[in-house]
Amino acid sequence: MVGFILFLFLSFVIIFLEPFDTDQFHSDHKLLVLSIFGVLIFIAFVIYSSLENFWYFRVRKVWRVSHEIVSTILFFLFSGSIIYLYNGLVINQGDYSLRSHLLYLKNIVLLMIPVIAPVLLFLRQKFGERIIPLSSNSILLTGENKNETLSLEKEDLLFIKAFENYVEIYFVDDNNKVVSKTFRQTLSNVYKQIPSLEKCHRSYLVNLITVKEIIGNSQSAKISFIHGEKEIPLSKTYYKQIKNRLV
Repeated sequence: MVGFILFLFLSFVIIFLEPFDTDQFHSDHKLLVLSIFGVLIFIAFVIYSSLENFWYFRVRKVWRVSHEIVSTILFFLFSGSIIYLYNGLVINQGDYSLRSHLLYLKNIVLLMIPVIAPVLLFLRQKFGERIIPLSSNSILLTGENKNETLSLEKEDLLFIKAFENYVEIYFVDDNNKVVSKTFRQTLSNVYKQIPSLEKCHRSYLVNLITVKEIIGNSQSAKISFIHGEKEIPLSKTYYKQIKNRLV
């Protein structure tokens, strides 16, 4: 989407404002030839975005303002070089010169940055996604439906109960009250998201760090929690395993 809008923006600038001496260019297919400037910046943006994603993972998904500034300048140098080659070799039908290439970057591309960069940065903010990494003590639960996400501190999650095609997540809110949220999700997928949970019953996953005690024997055991008065069943199958883990 960002690349397409840049294509429209640059095509408009080239065709109607006629910079880079394109007003001297004459051809039976002038509009088509000039619109290729827009196609080139679209291609350059797609290629550069892939390289930028590689960079993003190399810095462990921590993208700072300094990264954005450097990345924007590099994109203009990259796309400007492609446009220079097209303008010089195709439009003006000249020979390649490193000196003229560098002068083009200095006198044309760098001057275009204040014009196009605000548009580019606005589009990146508009269509991009700001991702704030979770702290090492945080967990994230997601459901199958749109907008079903829940971010919690580990010590606030109590247990998760499955019923039909849904799970009910019990946790402590900011007011220190036990509340719940229901997501469309399976218990097995929840376990994949938070493997630190323990299965205590065929329909329950429990967060052991919030457990207060086990009530009763293996035949009719229940688990109580530090927060609230909720109790959940502990089946005979998992009784010994859970008891040993708590010890």
